[in-house]
Amino acid sequence: MALPDLIARLEQDADGQVRAILQDADLQVAAIDAAARQERDRHTARTLDVHRQARQAALRRELADARRAARRRELEAGEALLARVLARARALFPEVSGTDEYRRSLTALCAETLSYLEGVPCRIRCQPADVALVSAAVAQREDVTVEASTGVGPGLVAEAIDGSVTIDQTLDARLTRLAGSLAMDLIAEVRRGES
Repeated sequence: MALPDLIARLEQDADGQVRAILQDADLQVAAIDAAARQERDRHTARTLDVHRQARQAALRRELADARRAARRRELEAGEALLARVLARARALFPEVSGTDEYRRSLTALCAETLSYLEGVPCRIRCQPADVALVSAAVAQREDVTVEASTGVGPGLVAEAIDGSVTIDQTLDARLTRLAGSLAMDLIAEVRRGES
């Protein structure tokens, strides 16, 4: 074989090997690119998932905070409404205490109160305008005295002489005892009105 043929043949072989090496390199680069894309996609998905979970947790906290704030405002509004209702009721005490219905209820209230103090000497304090009515209502009990007191609002306060029992049956005390159930009723009524 002549030298020029040998050189041509060697160049051909070298070109074939270079092409094979380049093809192999291209395949390896393509595989590396595909693996890099997959890893980037997985990383992006993980990152997005972490951010999504964090945002969902933040949104859940914000929603819980908003619900608590709304509930607090609802309770504050209910308390304000109850305070207005109680203030209005208390403002009506002087007007109510002059009615026949009040006088009848005061007589019944004396009997109810004394039933808790059976056999216990006691003193009943009431407004000066109610002394005659209360005295007549307790006349059958010799161990009961009635005193006029300007410090007692409409109604009466019964106290055992030995100080063991005090029963406050003034309209203000009775209204205060009812405030809890009135609050529940008012909130229920407001909710019914909203729906």
